[in-house]
Amino acid sequence: MKKILITALIVFASTECFAQKIEVNKDSGLITVDGISYAKLIKENAPGQLGLNKNFTIANLAGEDLLYFVFTQEPERNRYGYETGKTLTYYTLNFINSGGIGKRNGTMRAKGAAKLVVKNELIIDNQINPAAEKKFLLKYRNL
Repeated sequence: MKKILITALIVFASTECFAQKIEVNKDSGLITVDGISYAKLIKENAPGQLGLNKNFTIANLAGEDLLYFVFTQEPERNRYGYETGKTLTYYTLNFINSGGIGKRNGTMRAKGAAKLVVKNELIIDNQINPAAEKKFLLKYRNL
């Protein structure tokens, strides 16, 4: 029991050392990673959502738009094309310069959008990292 507790503490301490602190300033939309400016996040209300769900634009520090996350809801359909009565909820992830499109199921808040960009290392030197974009689009395919 004592060995398990010590092992758990070591694992927790080692992962905590490598964790990045990602913050989004509510007023300016500035995304910071470990206190260093990373990008800007711009929120806007998604149509028909009464302010509950948002669309997000991720821009570099110079203000150039790089990514656009669009909240979408549509009726689920079976293989015959008939509606099942359920609603599909997802974000369409658009890379503005390349035109690449991905899809992420569910909803997210501003901090979730920022984490998605930072954790996938999508922005390097104020531009989209092409290798990271390719990997990201494989992970979040637009099916």
